[in-house]
Amino acid sequence: MQNLIECKKCLYKEDHPFGLTFKNGICSGCITHYEKDNLNWISIKESLEALIYKQRKLSNSHYDCLIPVKGDAEDYFVVNKLLEMDLKPLLVSVNDYFFNDIGWHNLQNLITHFDLDSLIYTPNEVIYKELVRTSLRRYMNIMLPSHLLFTSFPVHVALQRKIPLIIWGQLQSVEQVGKFSHLDQVRMSRWNRREHDLFGLEIDKLIGTGSQLNENLLDYYKYPKTAEIERSGLIGIYLSNYLRWDPLDQNAASNKFGFKPQKNNSSFDVYERAGSSVYYGFHDLLKLKKHGYRKSTDHLVREIRHGRIKKSDAKKIQAKYKNSKVEIKDFFDWLEVEESGRNWFIQHHLSDLTNLIGINNKSFKAVDDIDKYLHQAFKAKATFIRYGKEVYL
Repeated sequence: MQNLIECKKCLYKEDHPFGLTFKNGICSGCITHYEKDNLNWISIKESLEALIYKQRKLSNSHYDCLIPVKGDAEDYFVVNKLLEMDLKPLLVSVNDYFFNDIGWHNLQNLITHFDLDSLIYTPNEVIYKELVRTSLRRYMNIMLPSHLLFTSFPVHVALQRKIPLIIWGQLQSVEQVGKFSHLDQVRMSRWNRREHDLFGLEIDKLIGTGSQLNENLLDYYKYPKTAEIERSGLIGIYLSNYLRWDPLDQNAASNKFGFKPQKNNSSFDVYERAGSSVYYGFHDLLKLKKHGYRKSTDHLVREIRHGRIKKSDAKKIQAKYKNSKVEIKDFFDWLEVEESGRNWFIQHHLSDLTNLIGINNKSFKAVDDIDKYLHQAFKAKATFIRYGKEVYL
């Protein structure tokens, strides 16, 4: 087996799914991260304010901007920052059917705490599950239908309501692998969505010929036409290009707004995607199968770059989390797959990972410089909640 180049600074290797380049043994993600120490963030924020002012003048809507949200800790940071800039946002979310009780709490608390208008789209459940089945079967990916909707539906809403500006949180292709400089100030686009959010896949890859799905019900999975977006004057920007982005520090501050961190056994990070029934479960196992590493590696790389952990210590923690078990039965129950089907999938696709399937009660400490950010976290009481109406005491 070919030995892959590993960055001298962090844990990423050359086969990262977003793509990495190396200079003197240091990956492009680390090189771009260290830009942060030399950029004039005051000037960059002023350029953000000027851009917002320009777009506000185009508005024919009650809202200055649209913020796509999932109820993540990152969303609390983004919303709070934009309210400090006196913006009037509309919050837009997609029900991906993967919320647990903590997820619904965090999303609804985000809306009510900041007292903002919101729109939550719940897709047709039968069609959504069929898309998840197809995505799992063809691409070993259960998140693709969710990514398709979340990166497209807010754009449709902005066009329909004549909102001239969409503001997203972090741009992963910069924050993880440094595919662009912060100074490029990359904007939302069909190309960026396809290449980095969808790994080159579109909705047509999930329906194919002979599909029984009603294509009229798939419109929101499709990105609007570029010409329509350009005519409207709509642009989408990523806040991480304009502020010195530090997710752990930012996300820890969300607790004061009523955000609930969630305990998980796959990473020390209790903030990112807190409230998901699959993110640190079956999705994390599929990530290991496809890419050879788990979400904890992304978090450890981030913390190495921010100077809160040494690479040698990160490697020890990485090794521990790589062996964390994952319970997958609940996902297959939600997908309405019988035990025989689940066992068939394990036998044919996860036979080399059967030792990682099961209930895991272990958790691991990171290091003091990280642990001080990790406030009280909660355990989910119910998973795969279809709608945010149930109350779990």
